[in-house]
Amino acid sequence: MNNIQVAQGTRNLGVCAFLTLPSNLAIYNADIAFSACATKTEADCLAAVLAGDKAAADNSGYSLDKLIKKQEVCEVAANLCSRSRVKLDMLGNHTLADALNGTFTFYSIAADVQCANRLMNVYDVMNDNLLLITADYLTAPQLTGFLAKINGFKAMKGSAVLVNTNNPVLTKAFDTAMRLTTADIADLKSLVKDYKIPHPAFYNGLMKACKLPDITVRHTPVVITITDANTGVALAGVKGTMLATKELPMSNVSGIMEYATVKDGATTGTFEKVGYITKIMAMGIVRGKMNSFTVSLVPGIMTEAQEKAINATIAQLIADKQAKADLRKAAKIAALVKEVVVSF
Repeated sequence: MNNIQVAQGTRNLGVCAFLTLPSNLAIYNADIAFSACATKTEADCLAAVLAGDKAAADNSGYSLDKLIKKQEVCEVAANLCSRSRVKLDMLGNHTLADALNGTFTFYSIAADVQCANRLMNVYDVMNDNLLLITADYLTAPQLTGFLAKINGFKAMKGSAVLVNTNNPVLTKAFDTAMRLTTADIADLKSLVKDYKIPHPAFYNGLMKACKLPDITVRHTPVVITITDANTGVALAGVKGTMLATKELPMSNVSGIMEYATVKDGATTGTFEKVGYITKIMAMGIVRGKMNSFTVSLVPGIMTEAQEKAINATIAQLIADKQAKADLRKAAKIAALVKEVVVSF
């Protein structure tokens, strides 16, 4: 489900929680019209929750999960193919090397079925020639993990194409249920006006609960492949921070680091691991698309001067971000003041 639907669900549950408080029930319990609306709201919210759960179970993959799975397995494929090609070219077996495509987009931009076929083809080639490629470039455990990722991706229902349109609806039943709750909230806001003077705390509390939460982040996924700059080997346990999100992921055994919800626009990422030089990288995040980046960390021990320089850079970036936010806020205030002056 998209962010608006998530916000609506959060709002709906908050309204129900407010209405069921004993102290609030005592205020409106004798009001037939309001009580009927409250009861309907609670029933419709429950129906929407159940419809959402059913839709997610029936259509797993119509949200971010399948696209991330596809991205991850494609990154692994490209990395393993590249390493295998190096060994095969060293052996002079260029024909076999050409059977392994080390370009990430060769897999990721293909339709799901075609992508899965291409992934299985390269797996078969690498598996059949594992002894030739040798464990220094490709290991049996790596192939086992790769096959598990392929099968995991293939087993997921839905389509990776139906992600990040910013208005996906899981099922018609879910969409209908959510629309009913929106109408219920509107009715409650109309009926609660009678309580504004005799019960101001109740009125203000319900109006606050009825407000849709701020929607500041779109479901924009970011996947980063992290490798050793000297060997090209995938790096696990790399910590990532990004100014555009509060998520704090860590790269897995395949060197994959995933962010699920990153605000679009220019941002900065920091990547660190003990035994490697911390890297700061400027990144441009595009909404509604899978954003892929590759980061190579150089082995080494961070010096005190390097740590101070990185901390200073990060502090300055945060300060610049806050300064821009303050400028936007000041501009909004100035516009409001001007509007008020003009109205007089």
